[in-house]
Amino acid sequence: MTQAAEAEVLRADDRRFEAMRKGDWAALDAALADDLTYVHSTARLESKKEHLANLSAGKPHYRGIAPRDRHVRVHGNVGLVNGVSEMHVDNAGKEQRFTIRYLAVYAKAGEQWRMLAWQSTRQPDA
Repeated sequence: MTQAAEAEVLRADDRRFEAMRKGDWAALDAALADDLTYVHSTARLESKKEHLANLSAGKPHYRGIAPRDRHVRVHGNVGLVNGVSEMHVDNAGKEQRFTIRYLAVYAKAGEQWRMLAWQSTRQPDA
């Protein structure tokens, strides 16, 4: 069961990133828990409502998200993803590329894993 649950959490992480890249706000809304806390690599904190509003307004616009080095752990109905991702964003008219290390927390609601919390830290430029 654990490997199957870990694979489900990883697919949920992939679907959320894909929705962000594609600007599929309905899919992103479904992928996020209603009481989401989202902490950007800049330390800005957003609720689900704020996060969706900012993304749909292009603040920022994610052009590319390439997660790697992900490690998934599942404890009951909670899934934790630690990973690294290459980010390519347009923010306030500026194109930026940077690497983050992140923790995404998912909770299983019915049959679906929804992201409950996100915390990311920008890695220093090499």
